Amino acid sequence: MKKIISASRRTDIPKFHYDWLQQVLRNGEAAVANPRFRDRVYRVDVRPEAVHTLVLWSKDFSNVLKAPMNLENYNLYFQYTINNYSQVLEPNVPEYSYSIRILEGLLQRYDPVQFNIRFDPVILANCGEPWPGGGHPETARLNAFERLCRDLRSLGMNDCRLTTSYIALYPHVKRRLDNAGIHVLMPDDSRVISLFEQFVGIAEKYDLRVFSCASPLLEKVCGLTKGACIDGALLEQIFGGKVSKAKDAGQRKACGCHRSSDLGDYLKQCNFNCLYCYSNH
Repeated sequence: MKKIISASRRTDIPKFHYDWLQQVLRNGEAAVANPRFRDRVYRVDVRPEAVHTLVLWSKDFSNVLKAPMNLENYNLYFQYTINNYSQVLEPNVPEYSYSIRILEGLLQRYDPVQFNIRFDPVILANCGEPWPGGGHPETARLNAFERLCRDLRSLGMNDCRLTTSYIALYPHVKRRLDNAGIHVLMPDDSRVISLFEQFVGIAEKYDLRVFSCASPLLEKVCGLTKGACIDGALLEQIFGGKVSKAKDAGQRKACGCHRSSDLGDYLKQCNFNCLYCYSNH
């Protein structure tokens, strides 16, 4: 049984550590420090014959588009975050139109089913939308989501997945947002459910399906499927073969992901500097 490699939940490797990733793939092995006990280093076998799927997480896949190099030896699955927030929340993330152009280029080489488009997390705040005077935060987010769905359909992306969640305000995230003068609305459960029902309705209009990410509350939304960003059954369906469908014990309790080996390191900096980032302490 081959393994799933994740690169990475902990930082944006395809954008900021791409040369390192290519070197690791050339070597066939990665040395990864335990995120909690850094003196413990373990080796991850990344030889193509040992890997079922390489899962790439990023907000900018331009490096992959320009020079896939050693990636051509692997089955690839893309976790592509496209939120269309302003630089208030995502200071260094490319503009929405650029992200769509990169996606269009990737589709010349990869199939839509190899993509999980992440509109995640949803944030309702006093600022952060990409246009001034965008109206009520809920309306602005719904408009941004509809624009994304419309563009995905125009690119023939009906077989991709769309994944979303509402922001979890961990203490370090709340402090960072507060320091930036950003007030995040935390509506009650019924209002959150109502909002995501509208997301589902928009997606259905464009023949797209929406999945939740680690959110028991959103599992109550009619038409919204509990998601697994790393879904062993889906990867078997796409690429054949067998992978473990055991729960990834290193993730949150509500996470539906299956087991993978993550190559990331929190000390490998992500320079997007998103204010809502969970992993940036």
